[in-house]
Amino acid sequence: MPEKIVVPKNCALIVEDMQKDFCNEDGALFIGETVNAIIPRISGLIERAIRKEVHLIFAQDWHSHDDDEFEIWGQHCVRETPGAEVIDVFAPLLKEAHVIRKQKYSDFFGTDLDAHLKEKGIRTLIVVGVATNICVLHTAIDAAHRGYELIVPEDCVAALSDHEHEYGLLHIKTILKGTITSSGNIIFTG
Repeated sequence: MPEKIVVPKNCALIVEDMQKDFCNEDGALFIGETVNAIIPRISGLIERAIRKEVHLIFAQDWHSHDDDEFEIWGQHCVRETPGAEVIDVFAPLLKEAHVIRKQKYSDFFGTDLDAHLKEKGIRTLIVVGVATNICVLHTAIDAAHRGYELIVPEDCVAALSDHEHEYGLLHIKTILKGTITSSGNIIFTG
């Protein structure tokens, strides 16, 4: 895995959909056991990023009760329900973060994310969370179209299957020219 040097003042760490419906075993759309492995690695990366004053963003799937997406995935992350809440380990960080609530796969669709990033002078995005081939990938696609540099630590993202995980990472690397590395190989300078 390549080392990636990151300038903190130009960087945002996006924590994608680490919500109870995806991350808890009794969640409506539980990603699977792989999500348990990424939680401590995401926590470690967040701690390092906060120490270096990297801008922190939490993205939440936030659906209405009759969202069309439920025809594909079933009902999940309905706004204002326990399943839509960020998992307990990360919940205290919400007061320090910019929170994006979205109804589609991409964090950019119908939100203020792009304007917020531009206002902060952000040019590099580190994306972690779930699911590698769905919301992580769609956010990465929209970020690449807007000219952001992408970094995805493969040990901090998870999907419903190994195949879907590998597909998402391959697409980000080969098509979007994002950097795929490990969380330990992200070096914050300054």
